[in-house]
Amino acid sequence: MVMYAMTDMQYQAVYNVLSFALASMMATTMYLWFRSTAVRDQYKSAVIISGLVTFIAAYHYIRIFNSWVNAFSYAAGDVKDGAMEIQDPTLTGVPFNDAYRYMDWLLTVPLLLIEILLVMKLEDG
Repeated sequence: MVMYAMTDMQYQAVYNVLSFALASMMATTMYLWFRSTAVRDQYKSAVIISGLVTFIAAYHYIRIFNSWVNAFSYAAGDVKDGAMEIQDPTLTGVPFNDAYRYMDWLLTVPLLLIEILLVMKLEDG
């Protein structure tokens, strides 16, 4: 994967989106697992599997987030008038690995298909 230099604003935008997505997935996981006792018995397995899907996704986004952070570094800025000026991040040479999303799909898509089967209540035969 080719990495490109970017401004501080561009880096922070990606950083913040990844951080927000990660927090959303973790919160959804906790919500689904804690609320699984409040749904009908026939849907509990599906809700728990949904929580597992978001847990797996959160794990892989942690890996993506850490890979993003390790791919760039900030040098100490110059102090002018008592304030430090932020410089643009520089590439560290550590490759950014976004392939974790494919591992995520490999694990979560079959779980989501199982969840559909559980919710549809297909008849035997």
